[in-house]
Amino acid sequence: MKLCVISLGGESSKLIAKEAENFFDSVTEIGLKNIELLLGDKGLVVKDHEGELSDYDAIYVRGSHRYILLQRALTRALYKKVYMPIRPNAFTLGHNKLLGSLELQQKGINIPTSYFVANAKQAKSLLGEINFPIIIKIPEGTQGKGVMFADSESSARSMIDALDVFKQSYIIQEYIETGEVKSEDIRVIVAGGKVVGAMKRVSHSTDVRANIHADGKGETMILDPETEKMSVKAARALGVDIAAIDILQGRKASVIEVNLSPGLKGIMKYTGKNIAREVAKALYDKAVEFKKKKELGGNKKVVSDENGFDEQYIESHIDKGSLCLPKFITKGVGFVNGDDLVVKLKKGEMRITKHNIRKEEED
Repeated sequence: MKLCVISLGGESSKLIAKEAENFFDSVTEIGLKNIELLLGDKGLVVKDHEGELSDYDAIYVRGSHRYILLQRALTRALYKKVYMPIRPNAFTLGHNKLLGSLELQQKGINIPTSYFVANAKQAKSLLGEINFPIIIKIPEGTQGKGVMFADSESSARSMIDALDVFKQSYIIQEYIETGEVKSEDIRVIVAGGKVVGAMKRVSHSTDVRANIHADGKGETMILDPETEKMSVKAARALGVDIAAIDILQGRKASVIEVNLSPGLKGIMKYTGKNIAREVAKALYDKAVEFKKKKELGGNKKVVSDENGFDEQYIESHIDKGSLCLPKFITKGVGFVNGDDLVVKLKKGEMRITKHNIRKEEED
């Protein structure tokens, strides 16, 4: 099994690559800036300075919002060929606070009440209708950068005027009070569909940003089942197997951000857990699973079980309580919209059959 970690060479990426050597037969690190995309008659080819990237079982792409298009393009080119923990469109969603929040909201995950405005006139007319304090954010940015706190309409107007000089669109968001004096949030690391680490982050002095990069402090914590479930659901909503989920716990828990390339140094320090090893293990386990599915999918001869059913392995996708089935399943069984179906259930098993009720009534 071979892994390639493509990143900007940060410490967390190196930690993950080092721990991955305990699971993969070989681990290669490549600089994101060295990636080349070649579009031609043979399709989209991804290369680095040593040649084409094709002979890997897993590729983990990490990087900042400045490289969204490159990350999305190279993932789009390789996504179905090797295991990649981040889906192509997740780079756009994860690096844009507006699009990310919209996707979370559409998937039924709690987020703070937010307004998107494109100009100063819109923003100032909105200020008279909302309660203070508020948070003002620019859509792109990480590590707490581009986040401002306004405790009054006058201070908010000053910030809006400053942003208008740069012709910058921005998000106005309700302020969720957390700690009694300092701001607090929760950072959760999700890898392979489960929580592998969590910590509470407390802001420095009265700063509203609790990010460790903004001089915040951390402390280990054990999540309650609902917050753990929310974290896994948020990662799945954006299409990522590895991410950091940032949560505010006010009157109700709200997800404020999904970070696709989280730093691990802080959370490893405050939790005392080797999170990098957990991430590396998740990469390996998912790569093995992907390889098995690919081999099964490539087998043209379909073998049925003793009851005549063809066996297929798929990952479940449940949206707001509804189970969504891939097109090949509904096409394979011949279901069309409006069919009458009979569903038989027992724990861990479901069987769906077509019932021609209307036809029988007509006869």
